[in-house]
Amino acid sequence: MHHIWNAAKDMLHSVNNKCKTQITVINIPPMKKLLFLLAVCLCSAGAHAQKSVKANFRLDFYMNEPKAEFLVYVPDTTSFDGASVTLTSPSGQTFSAPAPKGKITAVEVPISALPTSESTFRYSVEGASQSAAGQVTLKKLPYKFNATQVDRKTQGVVSRGMPVIPFGFYCYSPVQPMIAEEEVVRGFNLLSPYQNIPRTDIKARKIYMDRAAELGMKVNYNLLSVATGGTGYNKNQNPEERTEMLRREVEMFKDHPALLSWYLADEPDGRKTPPEDIVELYDIIKEIDPYHPVTIVFMHRGTARKYADGLDIAMGDLYPVPRAPLKGVSAFQDELSREFMLEKAIWLVPQAFGGNEWWTREPTAAEMRGATYMGLINGSRGFQYFIRHGQNGFPKSTTAWAEAGAMALEIAELSPYVLSGEDAPEVSIADSLAEARAWTRGGNTVIAVVNQENKPKDISVKIEGSDYSGPVSVPFEDRVVMAENGVITDKMLGYDSKVYKITQKAPATYGDPENVVVDPDFEQNTSVGVPNAIYAQVGTGRGSTYFTDSRTAYSGEHSLRLTTHKNGEGVTLQHFPMIVDSGRVYTISFWAKAAPKEEFPTTKNYLNKRGKVKTEKIKPEEPVLHVNLRHLGKNLVDTDVTIDNPQWTRYTIDVPVEKQPGRGRHHPEPQPEDSFHDMDRPGRVRAKKIKSIKSNATKKASLTGDAFLHTHNK
Repeated sequence: MHHIWNAAKDMLHSVNNKCKTQITVINIPPMKKLLFLLAVCLCSAGAHAQKSVKANFRLDFYMNEPKAEFLVYVPDTTSFDGASVTLTSPSGQTFSAPAPKGKITAVEVPISALPTSESTFRYSVEGASQSAAGQVTLKKLPYKFNATQVDRKTQGVVSRGMPVIPFGFYCYSPVQPMIAEEEVVRGFNLLSPYQNIPRTDIKARKIYMDRAAELGMKVNYNLLSVATGGTGYNKNQNPEERTEMLRREVEMFKDHPALLSWYLADEPDGRKTPPEDIVELYDIIKEIDPYHPVTIVFMHRGTARKYADGLDIAMGDLYPVPRAPLKGVSAFQDELSREFMLEKAIWLVPQAFGGNEWWTREPTAAEMRGATYMGLINGSRGFQYFIRHGQNGFPKSTTAWAEAGAMALEIAELSPYVLSGEDAPEVSIADSLAEARAWTRGGNTVIAVVNQENKPKDISVKIEGSDYSGPVSVPFEDRVVMAENGVITDKMLGYDSKVYKITQKAPATYGDPENVVVDPDFEQNTSVGVPNAIYAQVGTGRGSTYFTDSRTAYSGEHSLRLTTHKNGEGVTLQHFPMIVDSGRVYTISFWAKAAPKEEFPTTKNYLNKRGKVKTEKIKPEEPVLHVNLRHLGKNLVDTDVTIDNPQWTRYTIDVPVEKQPGRGRHHPEPQPEDSFHDMDRPGRVRAKKIKSIKSNATKKASLTGDAFLHTHNK
């Protein structure tokens, strides 16, 4: 697997025109302050109080990051007026910053010199009439490319150095052969099979893991059957034997490129699983694999805290349809988010089933949309629908599942804002059965709004402290509304969601007037996730994809991410036809960067035509982008470009356009090509399989803008 980011900018530019800690706060007489600080350092690490100061480092572990962020939250309900925070390193170096109430204060700390182990820092918060102190632990591990880190500030995760919102589903096991291909093209990036580990061949599990890696999907790996209960769990099995099976499973897949997290327990609050049992299993997993978080799903409010020492990601699976108000999802996820502020990541398990058990019907498409956005607004930074069974198995409604796919792309587009960690304005909404939240990135703000009830309504969203009047885009609807004095008014359908974007600091785009490519930055995405001015041919590779990616770009806010899993079977992109002058020289130019080359499995398991598991070796290959440009039936460019630099690099190819008798400025006409492509267009980019198994490379390449060309080799 390789990762390469690419941004084509000058395309056809004329050459001629050249440790968690929560502490309780009390009033302290000055003479007793020293004694109090000592007491807190000794006993505060396990304390919990909703109204207390909270402090922690931003990531649950660090690797090669040069700096860490120390975070402190001082609630509005305290009396820390005019407070400041001071952090003291193990070497005695101090770092200070103001700590205003009601917001998270971040203090940057250099950590390059720290050892790869745990380091204890001390901190104090000093207000006019109150003080607090404690200690936090910073964990540093050797670098590992496939690591998943918990971002405690945003309550999201960082995978392979990039923030991501996992968006996918539980599915039945054995995994339906084509389900990964069916769903990755919709925008889903996560799956979690409900597998029976004791009764299935490990090669069968490696088959779906390998396929997920090829397609660029991640897996919340289900350990229930050898851990805490679920399909295949044998309560009469010798505990030591079961623990040994757990150890073997974690050892087998801890380095697999598809692994995102470990799924340890399903509703332990409903099963009444003792917390100490969960913690024991958690410690075993972390001893073997400290690089991936552990997930647990909860069914009841107010129960997660007692399992806190056995998880890194808390998931809520409230299934209200049709028995309870949908707004319960908001309350459930908000409680989890507040409970684990600066501690854990938060995911939602939206309901996507019904017609059996105690649920008489499935959610509608509108209800699925409403519940998902309620989760997003209330702190959910991952989504794993229950449950998917291919085609129209679950959910039975194809319209409902199509809506989930649309939200996968929408939330992926919003992810850089949701996971930025930047201060954002407070927003309020007049209707008690609607809610909103804002996120800021680079000076621009997006606001998500959801209607909590099934009836249309007029809404009025107030941006606190803002008198902004002007245009506000509605990104997923291709329209604009006007704000007046910091207030946005609009109409909503039942369980509807809206996203508004206020652009006050637009990112620089590639504005060369000599560029003849339409939309060279991939900013024109009327249908979310898909660039407007590109025609795509998927070739023969099921599951090969192309999506805009808002997380990384050379210029503008987008790159184009292509995923190609096998040589010659990737997506071919044809750009909007260009007008050129004959008799001149042009330059094809694009920007690209390759991700670090890392180890990738040297074998691949698959099912042959007889249904038998077979294993094949994988040959190492290097990242290559194939570029083809035709004009008047002739190949002007037909070449491979190797993308091997981890930094943004400009790649150029000079293209002379021959003088045509009686022709001047003209539009290249499509010409017959070959059996694979019945028509050709200028500016075509095709991803060839990346030539290196030892890399997860994503080649960003395209003749028009930043392209994040994701190619997984197998």
